[in-house]
Amino acid sequence: MSSKYSLKNRVANWVRLGISYIILAIVAAIAVFPIYYIIITSVNPIPTLASITLRSLLPEKPSLEAYYYILFKEPFLLWLRNSLILAAGTIAITVIVAFITGGAALSRFNVPGKTTLMVTIYVMTFFPFAATALPLYLMFASLGMLRGWSTYVGLILAYSGGTSIFSSYLVKVFLDRIPKDYEEAALIDGLTRPGGAFFRILLPMAKPIIAFVALLAFMGAYTDYALANAFITQGSMWTLTLGMYYLAFVNRATLYNVLAAFSVLMGIPIFAIFIAFQKYLVQIYAMGGVKA
Repeated sequence: MSSKYSLKNRVANWVRLGISYIILAIVAAIAVFPIYYIIITSVNPIPTLASITLRSLLPEKPSLEAYYYILFKEPFLLWLRNSLILAAGTIAITVIVAFITGGAALSRFNVPGKTTLMVTIYVMTFFPFAATALPLYLMFASLGMLRGWSTYVGLILAYSGGTSIFSSYLVKVFLDRIPKDYEEAALIDGLTRPGGAFFRILLPMAKPIIAFVALLAFMGAYTDYALANAFITQGSMWTLTLGMYYLAFVNRATLYNVLAAFSVLMGIPIFAIFIAFQKYLVQIYAMGGVKA
């Protein structure tokens, strides 16, 4: 009798395992297909969308003409450099402001009006960043920061301001989960709070949330089009998003192979960032996210 039940249990486990694999395979196919579709469209010699048929999903005559055109006929590397400059500046300011504000002020110190400040920051995260494009443009234009390289300073400050608000809240929630016993033990050992316990103890333990905040800052600045289009007026200062629009949309027609190839090339730094921060992102997800 026991062997009969054990056989039934094994069959039931196999069935559940098989169903799980089928569901995972379907979900994986849905997730991977858009990436594959972009790639096959980028190697299409004709600037049209690939039709979704089994035959067209395996291109007969793939061509790298779109990639060659972007890399060697247009200043793609210049646009990439400009985008990385904006992204690097945004990451630096966002991480510093978010960690000092969310870590020192909101999480570890008893700041007057702390609850009111937290509620204000939380409410401000509800406003879409695109809604601030016009006020930011008018403000930086009145300050004369839309000329030459000062345009980048204005953009970095605009990106950092929007990202730092949300990031400060995330850092505060994350640091609240770290017991203060570590810092108190460091203080007993002779470390000072600002220079020792805070930066030598708390900062290394906050690497996962810092990586997550850096990723948010990078994605915001690297993929932005609205503010870059409003602020930047010189062609030599264009970013990748502006260059993509310039190359892909010509005479009211869309060059889909160029658009797809540009998307693939633009996605390489994003993929590299995700791989570099993978260990920390896994820790964030394992902790149940950054919810309050």
